[in-house]
Amino acid sequence: MIVEVRHRTLLTYSEPIAETYMQVRLRPRDGAGQVVRRFTLTVAPRSEARSYLDGFGNHVHYFNHVPPHAEVEVIGHSVVATSAGIPDPEDGEFPDDFLQFRGPVMDVAGVRAIARRFTAGTAEERLDRLAAYINQHIEYRPQTTDVYTAVDEVLHNHVGVCQDFAHLFISVARAMEIPTRYVSGYIHAGKGRRGAGASHAWAEALVPGSGWIGYDPTNPIRASEHHVRVAVGRDYQDISPTRGTFVGRARETMAVEVETALRE
Repeated sequence: MIVEVRHRTLLTYSEPIAETYMQVRLRPRDGAGQVVRRFTLTVAPRSEARSYLDGFGNHVHYFNHVPPHAEVEVIGHSVVATSAGIPDPEDGEFPDDFLQFRGPVMDVAGVRAIARRFTAGTAEERLDRLAAYINQHIEYRPQTTDVYTAVDEVLHNHVGVCQDFAHLFISVARAMEIPTRYVSGYIHAGKGRRGAGASHAWAEALVPGSGWIGYDPTNPIRASEHHVRVAVGRDYQDISPTRGTFVGRARETMAVEVETALRE
């Protein structure tokens, strides 16, 4: 499947600011059946963007703009060939990092109680059932949480969005002593899939003998050719699509648009 993605972020300010510095993770990853055929990054005001690979192998672009400006627009345009259900090979790096609890991924009583429900069967079977359980017991409701929402709040309110579903899945899987990581990316619309039209999030679990297998508890399905992988990390904090600072006292407003389409 060939998926085209356009991800536009517009930052506007209540008054001109003196300088912007930003990092973005918008270029999809290669590997696990995914090949990036084309990627372009457009920044306005025009700025030179440089790039590097972070510690998890994600592409990071960064730029700064010094002259006064009142808005910043960043557009990532990708064309990606995807395949169905091909695990990312086990690379042997950082497995302990993906067993630790920190930030939004919490080791709390509610997480341990869910983990005790899934003790029988193979690791893949247990994780499939876990994804279905989270989907059934947490209501998907946009604009009810934010990037700072932790798992304990999700369990208390029983509502969330894709990143909350992913963080809860990761917390429980780690309580089951299965290394699990956070994945940011996109999902192409169709067949009632949730998360289209915005950045999407799911999880990958390290299954011995198979590698990193993707689980999307928001839908709930395994990651498929409809998923476009952009970055992996311990949780959202590692791999937010945009991150930056500016010099000034202005109020900042952010608007994000994501469009996906199938190509021949």
